This record gives sequence, structure tokens and C-alpha cells, in this order.
Amino acid sequence: MPHVVHYEDDFFIVDGLVRVICDASKLELDPDIIGEAVLSAVRLSDTTLRRVKDLVLQNEHLVDRPECLRLLSRTTRSFADALSDMLRPEAPLAQSFSSSSDELERIAAAHKAGASELREALRSSIVEDSSPEDHVSGDELSELLRI
Repeated sequence: MPHVVHYEDDFFIVDGLVRVICDASKLELDPDIIGEAVLSAVRLSDTTLRRVKDLVLQNEHLVDRPECLRLLSRTTRSFADALSDMLRPEAPLAQSFSSSSDELERIAAAHKAGASELREALRSSIVEDSSPEDHVSGDELSELLRI
């Protein structure tokens, strides 16, 4: 039985996680209270974004692929920017994340590169979609083949 991936639902959840991380990067949070939760959300977002990105890039026949690439690129870039903001020395959570700073810097760099890769895939898919060939929808084809 083939496995069905619900991309839109996955995007919704991971985008929500990334928004929490973006908010955490801008607020004056108490590291003793919320630091570990934010770090866990970062790791979960990292893993999830990587898996979804790989699936979308591998599936060239995905319905609404350009939209998926656009959304994923935006979310990935926001995630990388939020991590960079959190790692600034003056950031409230920077001290709490000092033992994980190397890991978080690698994650941020990987997602910046991933966002660029997704934008390039988006450009390629848009160029492919704008081919000069005429496309016939299923309804039009049925109408044309009707005897």
C-alpha cells in the first residue's frame, strides 16, 4: 500500500513551529523557563524541514509543486534567519544556547543553503511550466474525444 504524504498539512505544522521560533528570537524570554522548549522546537523544525524539502525536491510531478517550493523556501529562510537572530550575543537565549551554538550555526547555514536550493528549483519549475506548448485539460480532452 503506497504511503500518501499530506504536504499541505505538514507545511502548516512546520510553519507554525517556525513561527514560534521566530517569535522566540524577538522576545525577551527567560531561558530557565522556555530555553529547552525552544531548543527542542528548533531541532524538530530542522528535522521536519529537511525531510519535507527532500520529498518535495524528489517529487517533480507533485501537484502545485511551485507553490510548495515557494512556501517551503519562505519557511526555511525564516527559520534560518530566526536562528541567526537567536545566536547573536545580545539575544536573550544566546547564553542558554551557548553549549549548542555550533550545532545551531550549522543548522542555520544548512537552511540558508536549502532555501537557495528551493528558490532555484522554483525558478526551474516555473520555466518548465511556461513552455510554449498548448496544454489540454482533462475536461477539454473528454469533450474533444466525445463521439
